[in-house]
Amino acid sequence: ETIQALNSQLKSFQDRMKRVEESLLSTDYKKHIQEHGSPSPFWEQELESLHFVIEMKNEHIHSLDKKLLHLETVEERNLLLEEKVKTLQQENEDLQVRTQNHLLMARQLSEELQVARGALEKEAQLLDQARREKEELLYRVLNAGDGTPFPMAAGEVPLIAT
Repeated sequence: ETIQALNSQLKSFQDRMKRVEESLLSTDYKKHIQEHGSPSPFWEQELESLHFVIEMKNEHIHSLDKKLLHLETVEERNLLLEEKVKTLQQENEDLQVRTQNHLLMARQLSEELQVARGALEKEAQLLDQARREKEELLYRVLNAGDGTPFPMAAGEVPLIAT
């Protein structure tokens, strides 16, 4: 397992080295060597090492840029969602107030309807009573010369006793 891990690390290192060699810095370095001759092996290794480190740092910077861009988009989305939440909360509060107002109005109208029904029933009773009195008076007027007494319903007592 250790050998496999080391082999995979070696392979990834070799892949990175190839990328470094192919990079612009490596190309410039090779051009410099052709023009001015080869530096000592120590400095050559140092330069390759520096190229490798620079390439790794560049990759790291690119990954951090991607993360930063992603975080910025997430932040923008969060701000938009917070604004939506605020507007929805305000709408909810407005609707609750309207609902309470409608309930109060419905109660008030219900009470007014009950009062109006009571008044209507009283009016209907008074109208019936007036109609009966009218019929009684009409009957009395029409049958006044008859001498027959006016028929009275059971339990009714005339207002004026004769």
